[in-house]
This record gives sequence, C-alpha cells and structure tokens, in this order.
Amino acid sequence: MSSNGTAHMDMPVVSSAELTQTFGVLLIGFIFTATLYGLTFFQTYIYYTRFPGDDMKIKSIVGLLWALDTAITTLVSHTIYHFLVTDFMIPFSQLITTKTFIAEIALSGFLALVVQCYYASRLWTVSFKRTVLPAAVVALALAAFAFNLATIAKLYARHETAYCLRTHQLLRIHQPLFAQVVSSGVKLLKGISTGLILAADLLIAGSMLWYLRPSRNPGMALPEGWYEKIVVYGINRGTCFAVFQLAVLITLVTMPDQQVWLLFHWVGGKVYINSTFSMLNFRNTHHGRGVPEEASLNQNARGSAGRSGTYTTRSGLSGGADSSHSVQFNVHPDAKSGGAMNIELDMVRSQGDMTYDDVDSEDMKRVRTESVKSGGPSKPHVLEREVA
Repeated sequence: MSSNGTAHMDMPVVSSAELTQTFGVLLIGFIFTATLYGLTFFQTYIYYTRFPGDDMKIKSIVGLLWALDTAITTLVSHTIYHFLVTDFMIPFSQLITTKTFIAEIALSGFLALVVQCYYASRLWTVSFKRTVLPAAVVALALAAFAFNLATIAKLYARHETAYCLRTHQLLRIHQPLFAQVVSSGVKLLKGISTGLILAADLLIAGSMLWYLRPSRNPGMALPEGWYEKIVVYGINRGTCFAVFQLAVLITLVTMPDQQVWLLFHWVGGKVYINSTFSMLNFRNTHHGRGVPEEASLNQNARGSAGRSGTYTTRSGLSGGADSSHSVQFNVHPDAKSGGAMNIELDMVRSQGDMTYDDVDSEDMKRVRTESVKSGGPSKPHVLEREVA
C-alpha cells in the first residue's frame, strides 16, 4: 500500500491545462481527421462514378491521393491509440514521439507535393501554357519536400535517442510532449518547410483567382449563390489550404510547446485532398468526361425569350488534341407551334474532331466542309430545321 503511494508521489503531477494542450488537442485533431476522411471517401466515390471517361492520369492522381489519405488517417489513429491506451501508464515526462507520428509527417509532405504539382498543371492550362508560374510552384514544392525529408531524418534520430534513454530509465527530466519536435533544430527545418509550402500555396491561390476571373473567361460558368461562391473561390482555387498552412506556421513558431499546430497540420492535409476533389467533382460532365471550368456552359446567356447557352471544350487536363469548339443554341418558346428552330454553330480551327449530338449528321458534314473551304474560323452558320 505504501509502496504504491510512494510510486504515485514520485510521478510528476500533470495539470488539466497541460492535458488540454496536449492530449486534448490531439483528440480534437483526430476527430476532425476522421470526419474529413469520410468526406474524402465520399468525394472519391463521386468522382469515379461521375467521370468514368476522364483521362487515366487524373484517375491515377485521384487514386493516389485517396491511398495517401487512407494511410495518413491510419497513422494518426495509431498515434492517438498509442498515447491514450498503450502508453497510458507511462509518466507524462517520459512520453516520446512514435514512428507512426514521424511517418505521418513524411506522407503529409508528399501529399502536399502531389497536390501542388497537380495545381501547377492546372495553372499551365488556364494560363495558356505559360511555364513561369507553374515552374515556380513546382520548385517551391520540391524545396519544401526536401526540407521536410531533412526534418524527418532529424526527428527519427532524436526519437531513437529518446527511446534508448527511456529504456534505460535515464529519461526523468520533465519535458513537454513531443519535445523532439519543438527542439531548435527540428523546429527550424519544419518552419522552413512549412514556409515554402505556404509560399507555393499563396502563388497557386493568387494565380488561380487571376487566370479564372470572369473578365478573362467571358464564356465561363459563374457560381450562383453564396454556397457555390464559397466552394469555387474558397476551396477550388486553393485559398483554404493556404489559410491552413498559414495557421500551421504561426502556431508552430509562436506556440511550439503546445500542440495546436498539430491540429492544423492534420486537418490541413485533408483540406489539400478535398480541395482537389472538389475542383474535379464541381466540373460539368460531357460523355463521361469532366469539362474544365474555364470551358464550361455559360449560364449567363439564358434569356427570358427562350433557352440559350454556349458549350465549349478546350484541350487541357481532360486530354486530347488542342481544340476549341463551341455550340450556341437558341430555342424560342414558339418553336413548338411549327416555327423554325435556329441552331448556330461557331466552328473554331481545330486539330481534333467533335460530335454534336444535337445536329443531323448530313448538316454537320456540310458545315465542316464549308469550314474547311473557308480556310479558318468560319462565320456562324445557321441551320434551319422544321419542327413538326
């Protein structure tokens, strides 16, 4: 009885505030991580069922991101289980990081690299194949990944040292949880890596907002309502994961002893993936393929006199040859009464072929023949079709 009491008195007392700043933050981060993983799984299912005809490269990227997110969620779950169950009876001063925690940081760095490279390819497409900004994003992403690998190497070395000290019962000095992470050397490397990731994110968000602005793409579909505007400008453009990386950097530098930065770090990885999936799933679909946002249906062309719009396809991430086609259709309400229905075709020079399902094949052949004879972009052709 007395021996147990003596052992209990020898253990350092941990305040509730300290538990809140460590285990409490980790538990909240795990709850958000598990919840957002469910959203990742749902968006993955939506993508593969809605866009079966997408380019294989995009399908592979989606599959890779889902696999990375699954592995990261598993590692986070093991970290929480280790601290709250396996090492529950170990004194707080002797708790050290786990290998799964270190592996999660490594996979999160690789995930950020994949997402940023994908957004760089989108920038290359929407900027009409200018290479300066995409190359800058890729360079920053690779530099951040290199510093992240250096962080992992230093973390692993410190983990092995701390584990040996704890095994030989030499680790008795009271220290904050994850003391290896907040050490000066590791914090410097992690801070540089996070800063480079943030720079790439800000460049992505600013460039996407600039190149996909409505004045530059007058035929692009505009978001309607506050929900679509939040999704498009706050998520699809990459604004949200830039905000989370800024939060990670601020909390890591200003509050290293408190694990608040881990919460933003874990949630930020989910934001990277779900932003990418949201951008892909928000596209219109045409024959099972996603239509890039800058080449989507112009909903502003609708008028009260009837139904009109423009459909445009442009080469880019959807694959295929360099091409640009548009179909403008106008249906008057009186067309059902026996009047003529006008279908205007605006043919632009193309290296590929495209099938317009709304036009008879004979009429389509005639329009293509006239377009070729004209030697370039033709004037709009009006096809008259009598409606019975």
